[in-house]
Amino acid sequence: MTEQHTTAESFLPQLIGQAFNLIIDGLYHHLIENGYEDLRPTHYLNVFRLMDCDGTRPTTLARRAGMTPQAMSELVGYLEQHDYVRRVPDPTDGRGRVVIFADRGTRAAEISATYFAELEAHWAVVVGAGGLQDVKSALAQILAHGTPTPRAATPSGVSIQSTATPAPSRRTRRAPQRPA
Repeated sequence: MTEQHTTAESFLPQLIGQAFNLIIDGLYHHLIENGYEDLRPTHYLNVFRLMDCDGTRPTTLARRAGMTPQAMSELVGYLEQHDYVRRVPDPTDGRGRVVIFADRGTRAAEISATYFAELEAHWAVVVGAGGLQDVKSALAQILAHGTPTPRAATPSGVSIQSTATPAPSRRTRRAPQRPA
């Protein structure tokens, strides 16, 4: 992993991104240490954590992960080949299928959850239980309010609006196709 510099002047999104990278790198190594060399963090982030206990349709997993159904199908196919998940008939609609944990997947998800709990306990030691709760509360508030559309700003933070006229579009028209 590349060295990342953090300073008091770092933007919060940069710090969050660096913390995320730290978490994912640690998860990856934790999974390897526990015998899951064939799992990648994307399997946990985009499949395991998004699955419902009674099974989840692949299209629902794709929507939750913000992926195409084809990309999710590849992830689920890989996990199925490695005995982490199974696709079974949907109990509410026999025409569809849902993804459920296989025993090996249940164990890997438990190991991942344990890692996250241990990481959070470590952070509580680093910043104190109250400090960690403050961080969690602040992030929960940030997430609840979403991300506004950014506006152009000067280095001092004062918003500016462009008065320039946009350049004309350079779209090219396709020549009509002649019938054969």
